[in-house]
Amino acid sequence: MVSKVTSSDCPKIIEGDVGGEKPIYLYLDSDKKYLLYSDNIKELLDSPEVKKPLSISSEGLSFYLQKDILLAPKTIYENLFVINIGDSVHITSIEGKIKLEFFHKFPFFNSERNPQLELDVNYLLSLISKAVFDRLIPEKPIFLFQSLGKDSNTIALALAEAGLQNKVTCVTLSTKDRKDESEIASKVAVKLGFKHQKLTLPSKIEKKHLDVIDYYFTHISLPCLDGSALVYPLYATLIDFKDTNIIDGSGNDIYFGHVPRPVEYKRQKVYPKFIFLRPLAEQLPTGNILQRLALTRCEMICKMMGLTGFTYRDAKKIYPDAVQIYPYWKEEDKKRKNWDYFDLRADIRGASAHFDLMIRKVRNFAEIFDINLILPWTNSAIANYIGKVSEKCLFDRKRFKNKLPLRRLLKERLGIDSDALGKYSYGFNAYKFLKSIDFKVKEEVIECKLWDSKYIQKLFKIIAERAEKNKMFQKLYTKLFVISGWFNHNKYLK
Repeated sequence: MVSKVTSSDCPKIIEGDVGGEKPIYLYLDSDKKYLLYSDNIKELLDSPEVKKPLSISSEGLSFYLQKDILLAPKTIYENLFVINIGDSVHITSIEGKIKLEFFHKFPFFNSERNPQLELDVNYLLSLISKAVFDRLIPEKPIFLFQSLGKDSNTIALALAEAGLQNKVTCVTLSTKDRKDESEIASKVAVKLGFKHQKLTLPSKIEKKHLDVIDYYFTHISLPCLDGSALVYPLYATLIDFKDTNIIDGSGNDIYFGHVPRPVEYKRQKVYPKFIFLRPLAEQLPTGNILQRLALTRCEMICKMMGLTGFTYRDAKKIYPDAVQIYPYWKEEDKKRKNWDYFDLRADIRGASAHFDLMIRKVRNFAEIFDINLILPWTNSAIANYIGKVSEKCLFDRKRFKNKLPLRRLLKERLGIDSDALGKYSYGFNAYKFLKSIDFKVKEEVIECKLWDSKYIQKLFKIIAERAEKNKMFQKLYTKLFVISGWFNHNKYLK
């Protein structure tokens, strides 16, 4: 449902969902006469009161070019905003024109936990199953995206104990390499009584795969710069996911304790010492050593996620309307100057980066194929419960070990030893996939009207050559394709 606010309705306050299950999107009329808002972005953008084509925000695109993510309330569009975990917007009216003032308060500080509260895993499993049943459309097929991770398998255990074995099919990406999760995941699913299906990617790219990528770019409401998002439309050529229920395990790190790796924890004390070199770094070619060192603590969190971008110099050359984003990050860092790094990481990575990347890619998939998406870990009851549990019960600061109760639960009931398995990264290699269709990548990028036509050809050639051996440039290659493909095809820009 789309709601409307006019000057006569002010003042008004809208708050974001504590678990992030239902972000709220806001559209402010260009004349500031009215505000529309909804937790369904597709319904919002399809409203006749939203003026189309939508306009690109030069600030939003600058963030994508230079860092890969946007922090709420910003979006890639002018006059479109989003409020999520910890966010609120105060709506007032001055002389008949609506004014928006945004606030953010992180809701899961570890210092505010109850030191006496231990996590009851049976109660947690009941909350998970309830979160699923509350959102489930029973007459539709049910799929669970299952990996070897603690989050999806805890959901699988909850669903099994709720008696859904005959209704749920677990699906896992199969990459046929040393990091292939599908074999073990399949055994876990069968042990719980579920059907399991591997999602094996095509060995040869055909026209139908290119068509579904174009369909994806045409119909998504917001772009997602996580390259692995490109695998989701390919899934649709393997299984008919249209009009089904899909359960996904994203969304719980923010309140479970966002634990860094030891090397990251050490680096967050070192990188800010080089920040005085940042103005120089921004005027040098992309990939210079200073660009990788002169970072605020907030930006370093993004870097450790693999997020990267162009220097301001290069962003400005290919996109003349680009603005510098460093002042923004500097200010955000200042706001969190004395924060414990575990809290800082949860706020930046959990409330923003995960929302704009990891969860956005599955939301986009659900949106374009009319899927009923269920994200149990984003449920407010679960977030509020675990957000109060004692820190010592959830994670170990000294050993940098996260989700202790889930590790024990899965080992005891399913025989999954998370310590022995280690960390499996998502197996889809976006760059490798795009290299197999490099003719399309080049066409989308070079023909994109966003870019300076003269400079993009020169820069893209450099990126394509350096990407052969350099992961940073592989990400830049992917970034340019995703932004260009979205801009070239998207229906909201037509």
